[in-house]
Amino acid sequence: MALSDSAIVAAPGRLPLLDALRLRFVVVGALMMREIHTRYGRENIGFFWLFGEPLMFCLGVTLLWSLVRSRFEHGIPIISFVLTGYGPLMLWRHSVARAVHCFRANAMLLYHKQVGIFDLLAARVVLETLGGIAAFAVLAAFFGLLGEYELPEDLGLFYLGWFYMFLFSAGCAIVFACLSEIFEWFEKVLGPISYLMVPLSGFVFMVDWLPEHARKYALVMPSVHAYEMIRGGQYGADVHVHYDILYVTLVCTALIGLGLVLTRIARKYVQVE
Repeated sequence: MALSDSAIVAAPGRLPLLDALRLRFVVVGALMMREIHTRYGRENIGFFWLFGEPLMFCLGVTLLWSLVRSRFEHGIPIISFVLTGYGPLMLWRHSVARAVHCFRANAMLLYHKQVGIFDLLAARVVLETLGGIAAFAVLAAFFGLLGEYELPEDLGLFYLGWFYMFLFSAGCAIVFACLSEIFEWFEKVLGPISYLMVPLSGFVFMVDWLPEHARKYALVMPSVHAYEMIRGGQYGADVHVHYDILYVTLVCTALIGLGLVLTRIARKYVQVE
């Protein structure tokens, strides 16, 4: 028989697997609502900024590129190219930025035995993911009405690319969150890393456009594989894509696994006052 919510809260350490998972969903959901209220407020259009903020960033970059570049890049419409590029990049950057010092900022919540250190980070990463996806969907609809964007030709591959971008973003967020607690100086290097991701992530190029000798170096970056899937799903047979699902799966899994190990170390540095 399923446990009631009160029973779940009262006895988290003695729960069967399904009820333990249910508790995690309840806790992360509550933390997400708290984060929304804390970050955006409870009045006016506060909730809108969950996706409104990334929406404005994405819209600005898309319009800027459409003004300074030609309408087509290697035969690909520039607006849809930027739209499918900046959205995933924004997901990575916002997830990582919100992860830094996430634990110490919410340390007081760890007084509650139902709240774990991983829950604090999961709430922020999921929020940024939802905001990024919502921003992309609104922009896609907007430019679709203007005739500048068409639905992906291969939805399965398109969504798979977004999924791997989420995994990569989550893995980096966990690792960076832990390192920012363990090493005070780590926050200072996040800015340069974030800027380097713009040319290296796969946002501004496709692997097939690169010289053949440079392709193997580009494909070291997991996000490049995710971008190739997204662009392959978007344009179908119009583009030639390069990606390795096994490689990107192993790297993302290793990142998340490393992050989970680091959370045990980082927990020692979080002062609950």
